[in-house]
Amino acid sequence: MIIKEGDEGKELYFLVEGEAFASKVIEEGKEETEVKQYKAGDYFGELALLNSEPRAANVKARTEVVCVTMDRHSVKRLFGPLDEILKRNMDNLAML
Repeated sequence: MIIKEGDEGKELYFLVEGEAFASKVIEEGKEETEVKQYKAGDYFGELALLNSEPRAANVKARTEVVCVTMDRHSVKRLFGPLDEILKRNMDNLAML
């Protein structure tokens, strides 16, 4: 487990090596459904980080993984106005 649904979103994750997937309970009382796959070079965790909301899904490693994380302050400091690009990408995830 890399990210647990409902936890506070304090970091942005970059997947350096391995594969992971996001899953969530879409229908109450049912099992989790896989909603997204990640491979090396992908990032995740931006929704909760940028919106200051709880994590919307679980992210679990499918293989052995190496991740790099950045906290909220570092993301804002490094990316500055580029956080708008991350927010635009959130629109694509909202359909999941």
